[in-house]
Amino acid sequence: MCEPGRTGRMIAVVGDPGSGKTHLLAALVRHRRSSGLPATVYRYSPGDEPEPFSPLRSALSPVPPPRAPDLPAADISRPGPRPSGRGLLVLEDAHLASSETIRELTAIATGRKHPRWDVIVSLRPRQTPFELAEAISLGVTFGHSSRIELAPLTDEQVVALLSRPLTQEIRRGDRNPFNLRALLALRQSWQHGRDAVVAPFDFAALLETQGLSASEHRVLQASVVLREHFDVELLSTVAELDQSQVSTAVRALVRRDLLRPDGVGQGFSIRNDVLGTLLHRSIDPIWAANAHRRAISGLAGRGPTSRELGFHLVHSLLRARPEELAQIVAAAWDVMESDVSESISWLTTVTERTSPTSATGRQARLALVAALGISGRMAESRDLLFDIRRHQEDLHEAGWADQVAFVCVAEGIASHDVQTLGLLGEQLDLPAARSSIVWPRMVFVHGLRLTMMVGEYDRRLIDAAIEAARRNGADPDVCGLLAIRALASIRAKDFDSALMDVSAAGEALSRWSERLVSQRLEYVFAVGLANLYLGRWSDARQQLQRGVATAYRTQRTFILPSLLVLLSEAERNLGLLHQARESARAAHHEAGSSSALRWPQALALQSLGEVWLQPPGSGRARALATRALSGHPSGPQVPVRGDINGSASMAVLALALSTWLDGDPQHCVTLLLNEGKGPQLTGLPRLQRGRGWELLCAAGLDAGLPIADWAARNEEHARSVSLPCHQAFALLSRGHVLRASGRTADAAECYLDAATLFASASMAIDQCYSLGLAAAELRALGRVTQAADLTDLAVEIAGRRDALTLLHWLNRQDDRPGRTRQPQPAPAEPEILDVLTRREREIAFLISSGLKRREIAEQLTISIRTVDVHLTRIYRKTGLSSMVELALAVTRPTGATRNAIGAGQGRISG
Repeated sequence: MCEPGRTGRMIAVVGDPGSGKTHLLAALVRHRRSSGLPATVYRYSPGDEPEPFSPLRSALSPVPPPRAPDLPAADISRPGPRPSGRGLLVLEDAHLASSETIRELTAIATGRKHPRWDVIVSLRPRQTPFELAEAISLGVTFGHSSRIELAPLTDEQVVALLSRPLTQEIRRGDRNPFNLRALLALRQSWQHGRDAVVAPFDFAALLETQGLSASEHRVLQASVVLREHFDVELLSTVAELDQSQVSTAVRALVRRDLLRPDGVGQGFSIRNDVLGTLLHRSIDPIWAANAHRRAISGLAGRGPTSRELGFHLVHSLLRARPEELAQIVAAAWDVMESDVSESISWLTTVTERTSPTSATGRQARLALVAALGISGRMAESRDLLFDIRRHQEDLHEAGWADQVAFVCVAEGIASHDVQTLGLLGEQLDLPAARSSIVWPRMVFVHGLRLTMMVGEYDRRLIDAAIEAARRNGADPDVCGLLAIRALASIRAKDFDSALMDVSAAGEALSRWSERLVSQRLEYVFAVGLANLYLGRWSDARQQLQRGVATAYRTQRTFILPSLLVLLSEAERNLGLLHQARESARAAHHEAGSSSALRWPQALALQSLGEVWLQPPGSGRARALATRALSGHPSGPQVPVRGDINGSASMAVLALALSTWLDGDPQHCVTLLLNEGKGPQLTGLPRLQRGRGWELLCAAGLDAGLPIADWAARNEEHARSVSLPCHQAFALLSRGHVLRASGRTADAAECYLDAATLFASASMAIDQCYSLGLAAAELRALGRVTQAADLTDLAVEIAGRRDALTLLHWLNRQDDRPGRTRQPQPAPAEPEILDVLTRREREIAFLISSGLKRREIAEQLTISIRTVDVHLTRIYRKTGLSSMVELALAVTRPTGATRNAIGAGQGRISG
């Protein structure tokens, strides 16, 4: 707009109500005025009379000639600098302008009139007159005008705007700044009783109704009551108006974009749910309650859905009847699968009107226990469960036992808490427990909790529960119990039985409907966990991906961090490093402050993925592992125990591996022995010990330490576990021992056998690592061609995974005497970090990951003053000026990184 020597043009800013047009143009006008540039704003309002003068007159009038000075030449002072650039006219809500103004705008858009100012018009697409919309399209085609469309926000933008994880699916029509802020204000009002935060949004919604007639107001209120999928006949019943009046009003409301045809028959819907909710708050409550009663009567002959019935009943409870409250509870159970927030709202209303000892009150509270747990509000769910128990001691019904089982499993998956484990034990100890239809499910939950805590469970009890579930026809329970029996068999080292059970459970799971998966996601978790323990990474990934997608779609927040953690572990073992990192990041994001169990585990998994994925020497893996070991910031600041969920062991493995790759094998050995509580590595989970002993041997060999004992322990472990990946780690350890004793050929054979086993288990990164070791030994034997082929294969696989540190390590191993080779640049880290020292890079990454200066100082055992000094040097060296810029520079892939990857791929093709 500020290009000199050009005439003005039209710029159309198009977007649905609330998409941010007004804020965008206000920022533009403020910027121009602060720069001394002229800007005029005119806003059209609905229902206004035709304007007495056209605001376009100034923009279309010719440039006035300069006036002769009235003062003598001697008294003329030197004129000050005049602002450069054309004037600007902003016409807000131009679709509401008079027909004469629309004709003038049409002429400007098509180039028939040439304004001396730039003219910006903000338009709503559904209300823009056809001739103006067509003229703008033609003007854009021929260069006479421009069009900027404000689209609905993406998931990332929604999360950034709300500053919190998404806990529910937000419809496309609600994905604009106004609606999202209004949703946040409404939620704060409901939770904290602060109506003042909603007042600006209420006022904005009421402005939309300005200029409506009395009948149009009445029809709009009836539409707000019905909300969606209503027709003229139903509107007439609720509004208590003649159908002809309603039809006329509906046409006017559609033109105002307050109602929209819903594409289902001849029906209409309110523009979006947020507008409906805001307008509903302004309706007289007595009239609204009676209108909802009329809506129930009107829908009675049409078969209302559970959502419709529950919505109208909740909003018409001025004279609540017990049977209606029971209907709301039943509707809430149905709605819980698609909109858990709505279900919580309805059930809260019922619990406020009923006693906890009444049948309806108890059923409503049990349903609310489930809804709160599903949405991740575990503390509230658990407290309500104990409150029900306190008010009624003799609860033996199936619904109570089912909710005890649900809260117990949700508690176990999300945290270490054991408050509800005692309640579940009480239910299992009841004499009539085995005759209950929910007994198999209770056994599943109890078995999963004990298996995760101590690793053992009574297999005979599981067998009895499986038989009971089959007699009851409860196939989902059979699937979950098979997974628990597989976990128990793994603990007993009966891997053949475990494989049979987990395969049967996986086949059953693949036949489930999406609705059944959403209702029993804890069974998906158990099956995925058993597959991971058995090294069946691909099967685990397939099942967990389905579980994650279903959990997101149905708002099962409580289980998302755990499913994502397992998914990241499966993807990392498959060599899908980018996917594993993103899954771990999502787990960390979803865990937030609600899951102190999964929060450090997700960070540890990120660090393990970054070990090979990061540019060499970047320090990312170390920084993430350090954060993981420090535990959740809002929890007790005690070291994370590796024997609970593997967080510490995975973080220490990442630290140890990074230390070894950076050339400090002695420190690597010290880290592993300290965390593992000695050479037995009993401090590591059983399934991590093979990897730990292999790394001990590799680092110990470089440090000149005796490693035979560690290798022997690894081989004994592999014989007891009897899975391909563990056998492969044992072969690597044996190869290190053979290499230390000078038996180069035997060492190469062990490394090749290990690579074959890793390939059979689809563990691409470990396969590349084994191939690199084998190539180095073959090269020492003079078998240069075979070594070169193995290295090329490893480089190709690593290059496809963008494993920059692995490529760098392979290049270090690729010391081929007698072979001419083009010099290869080592994969470099982002250019912006090249000028930093290792400590500065580490602090830059910690700052960009969200830590405060005090937290960084505590983690690195330095003073805050030292952190400030490093930050000053970082900003001075990089030329950056803010933490935001630094975070973008650290995380953005840059030219150096891309060139390094491309160079590796070029060598492959060569």
